[in-house]
Amino acid sequence: MLLHDTGDPARTLAITQVSHAWLGWQLAEHWGNRRFTRPQPRAEVLAAVMLHDSGWTEFDEAPGIDADGRPQTFDRMPVQAHLDIWRSSVGRAALHSRYAALLVASHFADLAEVKTADLLERGDTAAARLAESFRAEMERRQASWVEVLAADARYQDVLAGRRRQANADILTLADRISVYLCATLASRFEVAAPTADGDFEPVRLTALDRTSWRVEPWPMEGDRVRLQCEGRLLPTTRFESAEELHGALQRAPVERIGFTLLRSSAVG
Repeated sequence: MLLHDTGDPARTLAITQVSHAWLGWQLAEHWGNRRFTRPQPRAEVLAAVMLHDSGWTEFDEAPGIDADGRPQTFDRMPVQAHLDIWRSSVGRAALHSRYAALLVASHFADLAEVKTADLLERGDTAAARLAESFRAEMERRQASWVEVLAADARYQDVLAGRRRQANADILTLADRISVYLCATLASRFEVAAPTADGDFEPVRLTALDRTSWRVEPWPMEGDRVRLQCEGRLLPTTRFESAEELHGALQRAPVERIGFTLLRSSAVG
């Protein structure tokens, strides 16, 4: 679950992980032009973006609360529970497409490596071992899928090297941009985007207001892209118990929130 700050303390939107993934899918669907790499194979890469958080479905239906009484978000939950949800997401993606699951497993292996380093820095060696074991598991699953898919002509050019990395990077940037928009984390940030010539280039996003963002250099076709997701409107962000939060979520009206990404020349 991601909490979106609308600017009104009495109007916080609780956005599920799967709705956040849907927003990321919309972005990936538009991603790429002559300068920046497009998803290829398109269907599988878009499936990876859409399904990468599918393991969160049950959690988002009945989330817990943290020590401050706030709805428990992905970055404030026990490590083992977080890893189990990542594992479930990979398994669910594999039910649709092994190549999509390969990208999702790669995505979470990279995140687990970052999580391991963070846990070690905080002195939590037991949790760090869990994260490192999960990363190794994801590496094994990737190797297994690469071996099997190598016999399929559709995937032979995208199982290793620059083209596989570009697909993995599109999943990562779509996830990152969606998280920043949904969780209102910053008014300016950047992502590393794979270019058509096999290199990388930073793409910067700068907020013009709460729902409009200038993007440069422009990584898509046209002059603007509109994205959307849905969230439940909570009257408060502090709850006495998980049961109180569950009741509030069940009663909360659902609202759609839209974001517009703009090429610099389209601003105004």
